[in-house]
Amino acid sequence: MSDHYWRRLPGPAVDASSPRELGELVPTRYDDRFAELTAAGLALGVRRHAYLMQLALTENGLHPDPAARLPVYGGGRAERTERSARRSEGEPDLLVLRPDQVAVASAFLRGSALGELVRQQDTVLARTVAALGYATPWSEALAAEVVADLRELRDFFAGAAAAGDAVIMLESA
Repeated sequence: MSDHYWRRLPGPAVDASSPRELGELVPTRYDDRFAELTAAGLALGVRRHAYLMQLALTENGLHPDPAARLPVYGGGRAERTERSARRSEGEPDLLVLRPDQVAVASAFLRGSALGELVRQQDTVLARTVAALGYATPWSEALAAEVVADLRELRDFFAGAAAAGDAVIMLESA
């Protein structure tokens, strides 16, 4: 169970930056910039629910649309400017969604009944929570948290798509 952070950036900024530089632009909850960027709609953080969000969007073939995989764990790895394809020590593992992928993800999220998707996945999510060792079992309260996080993600992607931005996702332990 890890935290996930998304950051909107103009596409050219993504193309001109190394993975390390991009990683420095994605604030975490412990970063002084986090609250300000979140309030401006430029960043989003989700504590421990990202995997559950992904399952709600993609599990059981309810949404065979490939766009269902984009918002949480979609996109490609940040390209490295070094000759080596290996990640250097301290370089973050980032996923980058290009503006066209952001638009597709946004359209998918807008067109989905997020609460219903979570309800439809109740059994899968309950088993996953138990298997991952969550401190509390799957419940209506936890389901409501996942739905709220999905709605925040929907709104975040809507803002990014409207601006034509790319989105970077960082997973943090």
